[in-house]
Amino acid sequence: MGGLFSPFSSGSASSVNPAYSEEGDVHRLTIDARSLVFLRRKLRDYKPPNGCGDGINILLFGLVGAGKSATINTILSALDPECETITSVPTGLNPSSLTAQLRSYRLYFAKSLQLWDTAGWNTVNDAVKAKKILKMILEGRVPEKTNLHDFNPDLDDSKYQVIPENVIHGVAFIVDLSTIDNISGDMKTQFKDMQTIVAQKYIYRTVIGTKFDQLGIPEKDNSYIYQYKPLQEKFAKLSEDTGMEKRSMFAISNKWKGDTIDQTRCVLILHALENMVRNINEYFRTAE
Repeated sequence: MGGLFSPFSSGSASSVNPAYSEEGDVHRLTIDARSLVFLRRKLRDYKPPNGCGDGINILLFGLVGAGKSATINTILSALDPECETITSVPTGLNPSSLTAQLRSYRLYFAKSLQLWDTAGWNTVNDAVKAKKILKMILEGRVPEKTNLHDFNPDLDDSKYQVIPENVIHGVAFIVDLSTIDNISGDMKTQFKDMQTIVAQKYIYRTVIGTKFDQLGIPEKDNSYIYQYKPLQEKFAKLSEDTGMEKRSMFAISNKWKGDTIDQTRCVLILHALENMVRNINEYFRTAE
């Protein structure tokens, strides 16, 4: 498979991932038709580990406008064998399309995976309340379609008991690479606090950076996106601010032209998704 990794490899969660350089901070991947078929097949045929029921739940979490809902559309489109664009999840900054509820989306072409979309954490004005809500979502104690703007996490625990099929197994923090340098110090602190909550729950966490195409990476260098210095600098700064490892950070784009999604965007998003799935497996294996 050239530079493409071998998903679902054995080993501990702390072992060096073959998808990385020897330094462990640069992804290795090949952007071609063969790689795309390989990734789709792995995700389509994925079987969840024991204890996950019918599948694994991945929560997309981030600021308003970071691209959470658009990322779900990109994943749905990239998994489609014909690369046809799917826009079943409303997107944009229009008040009518802003996500307010906790919603789940089963992946039609990878039925063992379910994505969860939620309100931007900065729409909850109280930072303490936002962290409580995140903790309850991770535990599966927030019913689907709950309006999170009106949700009160301080009610008696007996009202919000664990729903086993809603328990979260992995979290993707979605960030906008084009505006990440403008995030305030308070927001960076909240980001760090929230990823710490996820880590304490022993839930795999990653960062998916949207709008890589706005960093000026030449199209001819698609296979070298992770070697591109401006992107490496973005991830290095984000790692410093949040404490998350650079190896858990990925670049994607949710923007394309026409009725089909191009090969580069397909491989990038499925590379990020497959990495999450494989590491969730490793977390379960380590916990056994």
